[in-house]
Amino acid sequence: MNQQQSYDRPNHDQMFVYFPIAPTCKSGFIYGVVKPNENYYNCLNVYVTSFEEKTQLVLLGTWNTNQPRPNEQSTWIQLTTETTCAQIENVLVDGVKVPLPHVALVLYDQSFLQSEILQFNDNWNSSKCLDSVANNSHVVKQFRQRALQWKAWKRASSEMASFNLLLMMLLDLFLGFCFASFFHSLGGPNQVLEIFLDLVKVIADNLQLLVENLMGVPVGLKLNRPLSTVLGKFFLYHLYLWITYIDIIKPVISIIILISSTIGLIGLSFQLALLNDLITMASLHCYCFYVYAARLYGVTLHGLRSTLRMFGGRKWNPLRSRIDSGQFTWDQLCVGMFIFSSLLLLLPTLFVYYIVFLSLRLGVLFLQGTLKRLIWLINSFPMYSLLLWFLGSPLLAGDVKFETIPGRDSTLKLVCIKLPLILSIKRSLNPSAPDYPSINWTQRLNQIVSGDLINPF
Repeated sequence: MNQQQSYDRPNHDQMFVYFPIAPTCKSGFIYGVVKPNENYYNCLNVYVTSFEEKTQLVLLGTWNTNQPRPNEQSTWIQLTTETTCAQIENVLVDGVKVPLPHVALVLYDQSFLQSEILQFNDNWNSSKCLDSVANNSHVVKQFRQRALQWKAWKRASSEMASFNLLLMMLLDLFLGFCFASFFHSLGGPNQVLEIFLDLVKVIADNLQLLVENLMGVPVGLKLNRPLSTVLGKFFLYHLYLWITYIDIIKPVISIIILISSTIGLIGLSFQLALLNDLITMASLHCYCFYVYAARLYGVTLHGLRSTLRMFGGRKWNPLRSRIDSGQFTWDQLCVGMFIFSSLLLLLPTLFVYYIVFLSLRLGVLFLQGTLKRLIWLINSFPMYSLLLWFLGSPLLAGDVKFETIPGRDSTLKLVCIKLPLILSIKRSLNPSAPDYPSINWTQRLNQIVSGDLINPF
């Protein structure tokens, strides 16, 4: 009972104790600072930075010793050595014992504190560059999905779920072998690389012709010649950069194609995921062109909306995020009229470039979205349940009904009802697979009209 009371109502739900991975002494007192966590409520950070008493540091506890806790110390931590690493033995905060499951020990390299250029990064996105690549790579996602499938198969609670997962993985492997055989029938990695480079050259030539056509009079449209020339040269220069980029990453593409020839041994879904990543690398120029055109088009629309509000005596209030009435002088209205006229005359040219590169972007997204849904189908489709449904197995009975027996009014027969095919498949989908990647068409249409960037779907 007394032990239960010692854990009652700790002052903090979670604690993070930062301790050097290579302590400078074998035993003694530990010193550092205690700060509340700014990102999480009711969370405490304890930083152990020294084993010697210093003016700016407070006594935090003991290391490999059982010295008594002074009464004035609100935070007291006892650490010991377990094999080669430190471990926490006891934690007291304001006289209350904190449960060890609520305490996380973080071992850090103390040498980085000697850096003279170390800066605090508020969002630390730059330090997660590799994490960002790994989290957005379809191949990495597929490896994680296969691990989830394997765990779900080992923990399957029913025979049908177990056979669905097993048959799904076997079918993926079989299709992967078939794709690998087709891949080698094309001539191997070197031949496929040549086909890919020829395709890239064709795309580059067609894009160059398209941009040169836009610089003239496309389909009879009379565009702003100076602006069209500037934009055309800008995109042609980036097209040249993309061709150079393809030449630079040619060895990487060769390695990826070689990996693709062997990764089929673990399933077709991995080959499709690798193909999706390869399309992302190869279509980088299309994405850059789309971003440039979308930003120019979006800024132009924003300027037109702002000047139109000014003509109506209204303005956008960023502090309250609403439109308020405003007073404008005659000079401001004249400048607004000049800006509105200039943007309105430039809008058709920007709109044509935006539509062209938006079409290229949508084409790439459509191809990647198709591959993404094929991967989802391979990872989710219950082939075993489909076979059971065609065989009329009672394992897929979803309901029952009573039937009367002719000539015996007082006797009823309980009959199983087989579910419809679509409903049977929905109820048998792989539980470890992610949700179907649906598309919000209203949101996508609004993004297209307003010039906002469209994310992959």
